[in-house]
Amino acid sequence: WLHQLTPHTSSMALAPLEDAPGVDISHDQDGGLFKELVTEGDASSGSPPVGSKVKVHYVGTLLDGSKFDSSRDRPGFFEFKVGVGQVIKGWDQGICTMKKGEVCTLTCRHDYAYGESGHPPKIPAGATLKFEVELFGWKEERKQKWELDEAGKQATAAELKEKGTAALKAGSNDEAYELYVDAASYVEGESAEPARALLLSCQLNAAAAALKLKEWALAEAAAGKALAVEPASVKALYRRGTARMHGGDFAAAKADLRAAATADPKDRAVRDAFAECGRREAEAKKAEKAVAARMFS
Repeated sequence: WLHQLTPHTSSMALAPLEDAPGVDISHDQDGGLFKELVTEGDASSGSPPVGSKVKVHYVGTLLDGSKFDSSRDRPGFFEFKVGVGQVIKGWDQGICTMKKGEVCTLTCRHDYAYGESGHPPKIPAGATLKFEVELFGWKEERKQKWELDEAGKQATAAELKEKGTAALKAGSNDEAYELYVDAASYVEGESAEPARALLLSCQLNAAAAALKLKEWALAEAAAGKALAVEPASVKALYRRGTARMHGGDFAAAKADLRAAATADPKDRAVRDAFAECGRREAEAKKAEKAVAARMFS
């Protein structure tokens, strides 16, 4: 919907919207785009810059409240580059004012929406539209790996890793995980020792973020990639073992944790995880026996 049409509007001055909730956020202050805050977002991350790829959900309605479209009725988020004409004018301007986690209502006069023609049959000609929008995050446009030399790849990876660590400290574990994965992608396959060290650190941190998210498969995969760089990494063995334990693969988990304990016998976290793995395995076997007993009783 939002990127299918380019509005065609008259060059005549249009009357400002009357009784629209919120404040006029149009660049020209012409009364054509209003924003009403529903839920405040996290101001510490700023707002998405022009050209960044944003991730949102939205519900679009006419002024009578009838819904014409909603991303929440479909799997996944709605993603696009903001401020570059991929969506309607009201979105290009309005979403660049939002913060991560914010929910707002954008009221768009027809010249900020689908113009004088509308989008029949659901959107009438010249219709003013309302959108409830939730902003989940964004990624800024960066040079691709192939566009960078070795130093550029390492610098980009280090910058993304630093942002990931800041997000992790702020409790934004999902954002941290994505930043660490992005950082790792810039130094994967590089042979220089600084790049390999950076890759190891990024994968270890991605595993830690995934564990906080309880995304056991992602944590196991990231720790496995770290072990491909440094097979004796105690942190990687511990994190993969922890992920495997939570995933119910107790034999593989104990193998990882045993290897970590052998490498560093003084690491209490590893010893505690190994003991917990044994308890969980015993409980799982006991539960299986109880189920089998009921089946054959």
